[in-house]
Amino acid sequence: MKPLPPVTPISLARHGIDRDHLTRGQDGDLAEVWEAGAHPVFEHRGALLVAAGGLFSPDRELVPTGQTEIYLGCDSDGDRYIGVSLDDAGRSELDSHLAASRARDATDLLTAPGGGLDSAEPTWLPLRQLAEALDDVEVSLACELVGLGNWHRAHQFSPRTGTPTRPILGGWVREDPDTGSQHFPRTDPAVIVVIVNTDDEGTERVLLGNNVAWESDRYSLLAGFVEPGETLEHAVTREVYEEAHLEVINPRYLGSQPWPFPCSLMLGFSAEAPSREFAADEDEIASLKWFTRDELNAAIENESVRAPGTVSIAGQLLANWLDNV
Repeated sequence: MKPLPPVTPISLARHGIDRDHLTRGQDGDLAEVWEAGAHPVFEHRGALLVAAGGLFSPDRELVPTGQTEIYLGCDSDGDRYIGVSLDDAGRSELDSHLAASRARDATDLLTAPGGGLDSAEPTWLPLRQLAEALDDVEVSLACELVGLGNWHRAHQFSPRTGTPTRPILGGWVREDPDTGSQHFPRTDPAVIVVIVNTDDEGTERVLLGNNVAWESDRYSLLAGFVEPGETLEHAVTREVYEEAHLEVINPRYLGSQPWPFPCSLMLGFSAEAPSREFAADEDEIASLKWFTRDELNAAIENESVRAPGTVSIAGQLLANWLDNV
């Protein structure tokens, strides 16, 4: 196969924030960062508060008390940002404040911009919907905040003692107050693979799979989590064989993308398949298909196949192969 170029950082892989770890401090008190004029941004169960084309950042007075606050870092202008991961009560309080503000201001809904990210009024949208619309700084903040918010919600108790833990180090660590043990955010590495077969005439085909949980016309690349004690390359060959009973060779790293749903890092690879003989495992993969470039482009155009978009690294890797003529 013709070697694929590295994946260009787009969508969730873009970076525009200095995480400024020395400013996090040793405890969970961010008073000094707030006093320096930090901007709040909000997350609730993976959704972000947006308005007027970007993340909504009001005055600190609107930040509900008792929420998880995380120092996210600073941008190139030195502006600092604190992410606020809201629980249900915190979101309800914030929404009530915003509703009261709207009632006071009486914004003319006939002339205000429409909905979604460009709404004149703050609205909650999921990160996947915002991934390609936010700028580099805001997508960095959003990925940090959603990933850490997911982790805080899932790790409120010490795995050793069951004691409630508390945030320290600017929200980047949780500590057991009884034992002093510290617990750090987890990231689950997963590989995702462009599998290519080249026939005797030099024609390339890519293998795509339909997951058992998806609609029958939705296809994507094969992927799976890295298991303890194995290399990334071995994870590639193992996952492909488990899901497709297909042996692949020459796994080659092409790039990565954070996928905080809830805490993954997707590691993109290409691999060569000497044979096109496969058998879907039917536990995870319902069906598999080989496509030439012309066949896949035609199937996408006539809507017989739904391929991943470039919000995910799956779509980016597939686009790299389609363009690599």
